[in-house]
Amino acid sequence: MRILIIDQCSGTKSHPEDYPVVNQEETKSEDPESLLESLGIEGIRAKDLYDGKQQRRITEAIHALTTKGHNVERFFVSAGFGLVNEDQRLPPYEATFNSMSQAEIAERAERFQLTQRVRELIDTGGFDVVFLALGAKYYDTIDLNGLLSSTPVDTTVVLFNQEGMEERYEQAVSVPARTEEGKRFGSTVVGLKGTYLKNFSVALCDSKDSITPDEAAEYCLTDPSANSQSDINNFS
Repeated sequence: MRILIIDQCSGTKSHPEDYPVVNQEETKSEDPESLLESLGIEGIRAKDLYDGKQQRRITEAIHALTTKGHNVERFFVSAGFGLVNEDQRLPPYEATFNSMSQAEIAERAERFQLTQRVRELIDTGGFDVVFLALGAKYYDTIDLNGLLSSTPVDTTVVLFNQEGMEERYEQAVSVPARTEEGKRFGSTVVGLKGTYLKNFSVALCDSKDSITPDEAAEYCLTDPSANSQSDINNFS
C-alpha cells in the first residue's frame, strides 16, 4: 500500500547546542539552502529536527509500516519553510503558525504555495491513503475543500477534528483528537495524532493493498494494548 503522511513541524527541535537558531523573520526572507550556506552548517534532516511527541510517534509508525512492506512518504508543513520532505536538511529555527495571525498564516501559505504543492503530491503519487496529521492553524494553511475536491475518490484521506469534511467528500474521514480521546488512549492531545498513526500501523496487515475511510478510522481508534476496538460509530 502507498501511504502519504503530511505531518507538521514541532516546537520541540533536536539539534547540536552549538548550532545557531534562525528566528521567524529570517525564515521569511531566505530559503533553507541559502540559510545553511550563510550559517556554514550542514543542517538537520526534518525528520530528525522535529522532536515533538506527535513526530516521534509517527516516526515509529512509519518504521512499523515499512517493516510490513508498505511504501510510506512523509512531508512536513513547516511554518518556516513550507512543505518539506522528511529528508530535507534545515537549520534550527523558531517559527510556528500557532503564534501567527490569520493574515500572517495566509501570507505564508500563499508564498509557500502549500495547497498547490500538497495537491501535486497527491495527484502524482498514486497513494492509497493520505493522512493530514495537522493542528487547526496548520489546516488553515491549505484550502481543504479545494484539495479534497481534486482528490480521487479511491484515495482515502484521514483528517483530524474536521468532522464537516467527511459529510461533503466520500473519500474523507475525520477522527476526533481532543482531550476526551486523549484520556481514552493515555495520550496528551499534542501526541494523540501520532498515537493514532501507531495504532494504524499495528492494525494494518502487511497484505492489505487498499483501505476504506471507515477502515482507516477504525484502525486509528484501535488500542493495541487493550486488544479491542473503539466503536467506529463514535468518531463522527
